[in-house]
Amino acid sequence: MPVEIGHEKLRVYQRGLDFVSWTHSVLVGIDRAPVVLDHWDRAAESIMENLANGNSRRSRADRNQYFDVAIGSALECAACLDICSCKKMIMEDQRTEGKGMLQTIVSMTVGLRESKSAYVKEDREPYASGRNVGVYFAHENLDAYQVALELVVWFDSFLDAADLSSSYAKRLDKNTTSLVLNIAEGNGRFSEGDQIRFLDIAHTCAMRVAACLDVLVARQQIQIHQVAEGKRILTRIVPLILGLRGYLSDSLEKGQ
Repeated sequence: MPVEIGHEKLRVYQRGLDFVSWTHSVLVGIDRAPVVLDHWDRAAESIMENLANGNSRRSRADRNQYFDVAIGSALECAACLDICSCKKMIMEDQRTEGKGMLQTIVSMTVGLRESKSAYVKEDREPYASGRNVGVYFAHENLDAYQVALELVVWFDSFLDAADLSSSYAKRLDKNTTSLVLNIAEGNGRFSEGDQIRFLDIAHTCAMRVAACLDVLVARQQIQIHQVAEGKRILTRIVPLILGLRGYLSDSLEKGQ
C-alpha cells in the first residue's frame, strides 16, 4: 500500500486532484493561449498546495491563512471558467461541470476551516451560494463582476476588429482578465481588509485598461469609435468597485 501524507487523506484534497485532472483534460484541447489559461492552470495547482500546507500547520491562524488562499484560488478558477466561456473557449456544460466541482471544494474547505478554527466571522453561504439557479458563488451576484465579464466579451470583439501589436494585446488581455479574477477572489476572503486589497487591485486593472485604450487612440493605432463601448463599460465598472470598497471600509471602521 502507498504511504499517505496527512493531507492526502482529506476528501477535499482528493476532490482537488480530480479538478486538476479535469482542468488538464480541458486545457489540452484549447488551441488559443490567452492569459486566462495560465491563471486557471496555476490557480488549480494553488488549491492543492495550500490545502496541503494548511493541513500540516499546527497553529489555527496559520491553517486558516492557507485554507483562505485555497478558497481564493478555487474562486479564481471559477472566474477563469466564466472568462473562458465569454471567450467561447469552453462549452457551457464544461463550465457547469467545473463550477460544480469547485463549489464542492470551496464548501468542504470552508467546513475544514470552521472545524479547525475557534473564530469564524462568516458562514458558508457567501462562498457557495445556491440561492439562484445557475449561481455557484456569491461573487457571481455582484454587479461589478457581471459588468467586468461584459468587458471581457467586448475586448475579444475589439481584438478581432483592431490591428494591435502583440504587446498591447497582451497588456489588455492581462488587465481585463485580472480585473475579473480579483473581484471574484477578493469576495471570497474572510477579512474585510483582504477584500479591500483585492478590490484595489481590480480598480488598478480597470484604470490600466482605460489608459491603454487612450494611448492607442493618441498614437492613432485605433480610432476613438472603436473603444467607445469599452470605455462605457469601464465607466460602469469603476463606480461599482469603489462602492463596494466604500461599504467594506465603513464596515471595517465600525468593527474596530
